[in-house]
Amino acid sequence: MPLDHDLTDLMDVNYSPLQGLQPELIGQCWLVLFEGQVVLNDESTGENFLWYSLDKFQLAIKQQGIVTGYFYGKAAGVVELSSLTVETGTISIRALLSGSDSTVYSFLSHGLQILTSRREHAFCGCCGHQMQEKVGEWAMACAQCEHHTYPRISPCVIVLVTRGEEMLLVRHHRHGKASTMHTLVAGFVEPGESAEEAVHREVLEETGLTLGKLHYCFSQSWPFPHSLMMGFHGEYKSGELVLEEKELSFGGWFHRDNPPELPPGFTIARKLVDLFV
Repeated sequence: MPLDHDLTDLMDVNYSPLQGLQPELIGQCWLVLFEGQVVLNDESTGENFLWYSLDKFQLAIKQQGIVTGYFYGKAAGVVELSSLTVETGTISIRALLSGSDSTVYSFLSHGLQILTSRREHAFCGCCGHQMQEKVGEWAMACAQCEHHTYPRISPCVIVLVTRGEEMLLVRHHRHGKASTMHTLVAGFVEPGESAEEAVHREVLEETGLTLGKLHYCFSQSWPFPHSLMMGFHGEYKSGELVLEEKELSFGGWFHRDNPPELPPGFTIARKLVDLFV
């Protein structure tokens, strides 16, 4: 498998992330969240998941919004509400992503991880004092002991297992019984483990299969809540398919010319399949 394939489709020039907090930067559009849901803006003439003014929410904003980057040239940020003060619809983040393009994904992935980091690191893990945002970085800093905490990034692996012209696809319980979407074996890297070792372990644990050669393909950030997905192709070596039933509801071999329902095109799972087919 050649590794010199074009990676430009994994990047998006229409969302430009800031490299740190710039409190003087005024947001021009906002992703508004309430209880983990995206608040939809029916009055918007643009993207209906964006708000171009926060006037309606001033009394319900938990903390000052965070400008995270530029979305199609506009300073864009995220803000979280303590109560919903307008009559409008909401949508889950996963549902919004499933119908979005790579630009929306890039903005949401970056912004949500910054928001998660601020929430999880509100207090110092060393001395317990309240943390403060650090200007120019995405760190939270403790004025008491000077401990700095940066956004957590959790390394994960995801692998398309191939056997000749066939590929192994699975369905996860977490997607729900009604879902017909097929995806790939994936899991977190354990302490002291390489990414390659994690691929072999996860495939064996979840499917009972052993792999031969591995080919690293590319990576993708994933905001549930702060994963870095490292994508591989792995060649089947031996074993019979035996599913780990706590994780998977289905697994099977599919010919590359006849795939079932797959994840959206912007996801690393889909890109790994597309690279094979």
